[in-house]
Amino acid sequence: MANLQKAINQNFLDSVLPTYGNARKVKINGYDNSQKMFIIDEYESASGHRYYRGVRFCDRVVFAETVGMYHNWTYIDSLELYAFNGDKLVLVQKKDYDKVFRNEASIKADSEAMLRDYLSGQAKMTGTIIADEQLKQHVHQIVEGSYTSFLDKDFETRLTNILPALECTSNKTETLKLL
Repeated sequence: MANLQKAINQNFLDSVLPTYGNARKVKINGYDNSQKMFIIDEYESASGHRYYRGVRFCDRVVFAETVGMYHNWTYIDSLELYAFNGDKLVLVQKKDYDKVFRNEASIKADSEAMLRDYLSGQAKMTGTIIADEQLKQHVHQIVEGSYTSFLDKDFETRLTNILPALECTSNKTETLKLL
């Protein structure tokens, strides 16, 4: 039994963390706990800059960041806010940056501002009145929910059903879709 367990563990390691020169056997989105997001796409430009697309989500929204790395600095390229429409994602807000240094606090603040603007616009279009303080409270709660660590025991297990459906297309615009 110990040999079987050892073989299973070795197979797991070889499939998700292969030795140099060996390809990964499975396509799994990586989770970066320090940024509280999944890395769903990574590439290197012709000029040698590295980029990745990070996604964090909760049961109501998905935030997608495009991040660039050059030498010893990291910058944010864009931040997108998606809302669920059934089993599809709909882009509702996007903010482009001009090679701004990546700062987690400002990304969180921008995420809250984008969600607040979206909800304010929707409330206005539907004739719904929401007190500013109540709106700020809801927005803060939703954004904080997207920063819940996937590794926490209280992470909603039903949200893991979203993971296999997150896919990034390989074209330059890299739109996010839910299958």
